[in-house]
Amino acid sequence: MFWGFPLRLLLLTFLVFGHIGFWISLFNRINATGLHRRHIKAIEKGIVLVCLMLPLVLLAIDYRIDPEYSKLHRWLDYILGKSAFPKVSVWSFAYGLFAIFYGLLGGIAWLVHRPQFHTARDRQAILQTHIEKRLDRNNPDWQLGSKAQRSLRIPGNELMHLEANTKALWLDKIPESFVGMRIAHLSDIHLTGQLPEEFYRHAIQWLESQNVDLVCLTGDIIDKSIALPSLPVIFGNLNPQIPKVFVLGNHDRACGLDQTVREVMSGLGWIDVGREDRRLKTARGSLAILGNERPWFYRELSPGFSPDGSSTQEFRLGISHSPDQVPWAKRLDVSLLLCGHTHGGQIRFPWIGPIIAPSKYGSRFASGVFYQSPTLMHVSRGMSGVHPIRLRCLPEVSVLELRKRS
Repeated sequence: MFWGFPLRLLLLTFLVFGHIGFWISLFNRINATGLHRRHIKAIEKGIVLVCLMLPLVLLAIDYRIDPEYSKLHRWLDYILGKSAFPKVSVWSFAYGLFAIFYGLLGGIAWLVHRPQFHTARDRQAILQTHIEKRLDRNNPDWQLGSKAQRSLRIPGNELMHLEANTKALWLDKIPESFVGMRIAHLSDIHLTGQLPEEFYRHAIQWLESQNVDLVCLTGDIIDKSIALPSLPVIFGNLNPQIPKVFVLGNHDRACGLDQTVREVMSGLGWIDVGREDRRLKTARGSLAILGNERPWFYRELSPGFSPDGSSTQEFRLGISHSPDQVPWAKRLDVSLLLCGHTHGGQIRFPWIGPIIAPSKYGSRFASGVFYQSPTLMHVSRGMSGVHPIRLRCLPEVSVLELRKRS
């Protein structure tokens, strides 16, 4: 019979993937909102609970259904044939139908929007990649927190690995004087006291050694007040001749230390472009740096940086914590946008890539280089996170060498 085992298995597959995919989609997008972190965590737990419990609740309802008195069952038997499908309640049937269609249509959309299909491969090249593994073993004097030590027992955890890479980026709009400029990009430091200060210093010292013209930090600097003394240790004593800019992220606000972090970082010589856009006069020419900390911190665009106020002699660089702000960058004619926030997904599966990413685009911009005219966007995997686990997703710092696309 046509309605046989293969069809049931196919529908069951779409149902399962549709059910899980729908709740993961909500999980990703709730993290893209400007809600306070404690509210987001409560909603996250609710999403996970509903995802796990809803099938059990529906099964319990089905168990109490008497199929002899169900009009739905008689209708299905008439259309599809006797005993074509298990007897279920109206609620299970409706949700199952929704999950099957979501699994089919949403699954196609999800596959189409995989990061690997949107990476701007023709606008980037890896010039150098240096990977250091298990830096904690190579530096036994580094002190890790107990939570981090336990997490390193997880097979394949790359928490204490570091990928330092140099990438060439081809931009559409860049003055000739800025061709060859080298920008250091680091993100998502997440100081919790679990990872040693030396781990971050090691990465920043490598960036300094690469003859960079500018250092950009794209948010989520701190999570715990106990880590405040680490700020000058990690971010102080850098070459004062190199401009250093930063924005804050959602974790900086969630821990209630955003104002303190701004003051400390500014005192260390870092320029806060989250609070005010800046136009830097450099040896290469005028550099406009536009900061965006939305949806966690709001402010108006600084005067002189209107969407139509760009100059052919001015290079516009955007610094945003989240890649969700790429429409903002496009509207302001930003040539290069630097972001973080997504951690590359932290757990990446073979061929599939990342699943969880706190973005309204899901995992589409989890990490890498993406182009949306006229803006080229570089999304860093970041260095750390509140959850000390990295599977197939190395912590990352990057040097970006700018070139002009002809």
